[in-house]
Amino acid sequence: MSEVTEPPKETARDDALFTVVAGEGDGFLLGLAAGDTAGGAWDLGYSATTEQATVIAYELIADGRLDLDRVVAALLEMEGIEEEEPVFRAESPEFRAWLDRARTGRALAGAEPSLDAAARATVLGVAFRRDPSTLVAETIALGRLFHEDAGTVASSVVAAAAVAASCYAQSGLDLVAGVGETMELAAGQLAGLRDPARLESLPDEIRALTPHVGVTSADAAIEATGGDRADPMQMVLAGVLLAAPVAPRHHVAISEAAGLGGSRLGAIVGAVVGARVGIRAWPWAFANDTWFAEIGRRLVRGPNETRDLPIPYAVEQHLMSGGRPGFH
Repeated sequence: MSEVTEPPKETARDDALFTVVAGEGDGFLLGLAAGDTAGGAWDLGYSATTEQATVIAYELIADGRLDLDRVVAALLEMEGIEEEEPVFRAESPEFRAWLDRARTGRALAGAEPSLDAAARATVLGVAFRRDPSTLVAETIALGRLFHEDAGTVASSVVAAAAVAASCYAQSGLDLVAGVGETMELAAGQLAGLRDPARLESLPDEIRALTPHVGVTSADAAIEATGGDRADPMQMVLAGVLLAAPVAPRHHVAISEAAGLGGSRLGAIVGAVVGARVGIRAWPWAFANDTWFAEIGRRLVRGPNETRDLPIPYAVEQHLMSGGRPGFH
């Protein structure tokens, strides 16, 4: 009689071995707001980073594309250009300078490197997740509206590509590969920006991420991408590394990113992770979470209608006047 052997017992694991599509990106704005809040730019919740993403999402829900003149007008409405109080909170120095120029009728791009472009571009990653060519073109156009720096605009394409890949549950090496493929489409479309030499090493920088996929600490991630925390490209690539692993505690990557790059990098990684895991509660409380969930749903599945949604200015004005007495 042959000896009967029992099958080997499986070792218990607490980490996911794979991911499946969860909402095709509809949780991105909730994740973005969670990361923004975790970064602490505004001590009572999310900041101008989330507010800008919301305005851009409204434009895309209604029209399916970006009219840059309408984007400028919508942002100036939030700035209180029509004799109203401004409702942007804890805006970055680069965005503040752009708003000051735009108020004079000259919405000129700034020369400073910035993480703002990548945070804004996360919305485009969801809206154009099925159309890489349009994703690249629209992301670069939006980036150029605010920024002249080549590395800043290129980092926005990286962020949009990472979010688009996450909409289809890509993670790990697949996520990095998706970013690399999208950046190949962007080659040649970034001409005319300040410091174009910064782009020459970008393909090598993305390929160099591969051995480091799986890192979970912010220090390890930024060291793997070059260690320069003033370089938006290195910071966004560090964010991609943090967002790439599938982890049972989805918020850890967001927390690490917020510790590394504040609210803006927290928002970028939050959008990537949120696009992958779908609409869910996050550990950090922030206002208007159901609103953000509905915006994400509409951007992904429609309807292409915003008239029945709250007016962004009214939402933020109420939050500021009601949540922080005397602030206005």
